[in-house]
Amino acid sequence: MKIFATLIALGLFFTTMTAYADKDIHQHKSLEIEQQSLLPRVALTVVRDESDGLNLSIDIVNYVLNSPAVAENVQQSLTGHAHLFINGEKKMRVYGQYVHLPASWFKAGVNQIAVSLNSHQHENWTWKGNTVMGSVFIDLADPQLVLHQFSSQPLLSHHHH
Repeated sequence: MKIFATLIALGLFFTTMTAYADKDIHQHKSLEIEQQSLLPRVALTVVRDESDGLNLSIDIVNYVLNSPAVAENVQQSLTGHAHLFINGEKKMRVYGQYVHLPASWFKAGVNQIAVSLNSHQHENWTWKGNTVMGSVFIDLADPQLVLHQFSSQPLLSHHHH
């Protein structure tokens, strides 16, 4: 019974945290992706940094992550930057794959790291009304570190029949 109560509590926590991050992410206008073949895929990988906090890798397919200064040189419609959120609070724009996350950005217990893809006009890229994003729930005190991962479009899909 205790395990069941814990699972319900975690489910409510993750739902609340997702809604919290989602609120901040959705404060931007959206830009709908029209062709499924162009749909970007986002996955986040975090590892502990030896001296402080975490190192984040943003793995993306079908998207060019870059600075507005070089965007004109790219001949691709799906290009832009990313927005990094910690526990629903926007921390920074991201122009590359790797980001250091200082420990001071995290609270004790479970934290959410979320990354949304944005045009250089700050519109959220969306597919069927859903923001293209990746998210990971972590606990710095847990030896496992990563508690749950989410991607609006997985990098790899495995079909089992």
